[in-house]
Amino acid sequence: MSQSIISVENITKSVISNANELSILKGISFNINAGESVAIMGTSGAGKSTLMSLLAGLDQPTSGKISILGSIISTMDDEQRAKMRSESIGFVFQNFLLIPSLNALQNVTLPMVLRGNEDESSNNQKAKALLKEVGLAGRETHLPTQLSGGEQQRVALARAFVTRPKILFADEPTGNLDHKTAQHVIELLFAMNKEQGTTLVLVTHDPNLAERCQRTLIINDGQCQESA
Repeated sequence: MSQSIISVENITKSVISNANELSILKGISFNINAGESVAIMGTSGAGKSTLMSLLAGLDQPTSGKISILGSIISTMDDEQRAKMRSESIGFVFQNFLLIPSLNALQNVTLPMVLRGNEDESSNNQKAKALLKEVGLAGRETHLPTQLSGGEQQRVALARAFVTRPKILFADEPTGNLDHKTAQHVIELLFAMNKEQGTTLVLVTHDPNLAERCQRTLIINDGQCQESA
């Protein structure tokens, strides 16, 4: 029997805008099992990124309950949530979010350093292996400004997978890439996901990318439906 790694129970999210309460998410419930790949789709402003922020513990729902890896996020303090993200969660963003002053190798080793892994030799070895896996062997000392958009996103992929996260959140990971480069990044993303057995939660506008996932959740008017 598959084990639920993410459990969402009747969550709502409201914000105050111009003295009015704006309801973004309205009573959403679903489960995601370990090792699944799930796409979250919806129009701009539907609440996809808001939902991802809630799932990652970067924000809190107005009501309802979210459990990650068996722990209820709302019962954790900021430090505990940060520890959970550091130990179990990887992120890939549309805008890459590499550190401009760090080279490719240093960007990839950063999550391990932040976790307290101070063995520089071991960190570098793992990072070099992943950079090679994403086709960037020999580019370790290049700064982000010396890399193309596709190369930067491949560095971001290596960085996301270097700690072997149990869950990977990818927010429009190909949104800033041309079609050919995007296809290459997608192939890498799913290959590395399969290799490490990571649970993948992917926010995307791209139906072709969503089709690569095992399930698709569609956010519409604050509600969530599973695509047939």
